[in-house]
Amino acid sequence: MNDDFHEHFNRYLHDFRSAGGGGLSPDLIDLPEFMGQGTITRTKLRPGMELIVANCRLNDDRTIRFHSETPMIELSFWLDGSIMCSLGGERQAAGLPQSRLLFARRMRSETRYKGGQTIETCGIRLSESAFASLIGSLGGDAPLNWKRLLAEGEMSARVFCQAIDPAEQLHIRRLLACPYVPALRNMYLEGTVLELLAGYLQRYLFDDREACRKDAKKLGRTVAASIRSAADTLVRRMDDPPSLPELARLVQLSEFKLKAGFKELYGTTVFGYLRERRMERALQLLEQEKISIYEASLMTGYSNPSHFAAVFRDKFGLNPSRWRRDKS
Repeated sequence: MNDDFHEHFNRYLHDFRSAGGGGLSPDLIDLPEFMGQGTITRTKLRPGMELIVANCRLNDDRTIRFHSETPMIELSFWLDGSIMCSLGGERQAAGLPQSRLLFARRMRSETRYKGGQTIETCGIRLSESAFASLIGSLGGDAPLNWKRLLAEGEMSARVFCQAIDPAEQLHIRRLLACPYVPALRNMYLEGTVLELLAGYLQRYLFDDREACRKDAKKLGRTVAASIRSAADTLVRRMDDPPSLPELARLVQLSEFKLKAGFKELYGTTVFGYLRERRMERALQLLEQEKISIYEASLMTGYSNPSHFAAVFRDKFGLNPSRWRRDKS
């Protein structure tokens, strides 16, 4: 049944003239010159699970229509390019970079790609039985009714969309770069895919947002608003942030309430919150090729580039210069 799942989706890529591939090797699709340039790779990671990566540029605008009666779960990342997608005639949000988690029993989709622009996407696709097996392997009584997520209906699809933050982009780009030798490639890809899938299932289906609301309620509306104001101030002034006493005065809280409030609302210290936002901003700056690592360190409040590099490495596991090389 899972082999049929892979064969079924060959029809989606038919227009791109698939060029061979078998077993556990990725299907490699080189776009013909009349259509554009670049590649699409399709890797079968295990029965009922595949990874599709596109990095290409089309000569002209192109619309791909697809109709499927095969149940599937797909986690996709749209990183670059002008892409518009609709499911069952309903247009999906198209701000990039974006993640999309889709549960579908049957689906009718239309995706429009803009010509002359780089298209960079990554999709993790699972059959119903492969997904059920993964959920079953969680053990215990997992609070996820996946059959309800694949409910019947005219379109019978449920979609969760969200922007991808810079830290997540780094994780996804590591997947695309795949630094391992061919013999270990699939092992690395499957492990990273499962990690991403678990993270997004946690975010969309398991996270207890009510707990966050309770934390804010516990603080009181006025104090919670002051804590959020303090957080906004830190982000706005991250290149030259106020000291803790000054920040407390600005939002009219005692230092004790300020520190306790950050811990309650954001689960971290005031400095920890600032460091996270600085690293997110650093990744955004390094996306711009004209911004040097030294400039990025100054713009995020680090006068010492070595200290900046050390914090970056501690957060993301590699130096900013290495990250830039891997990305390019």
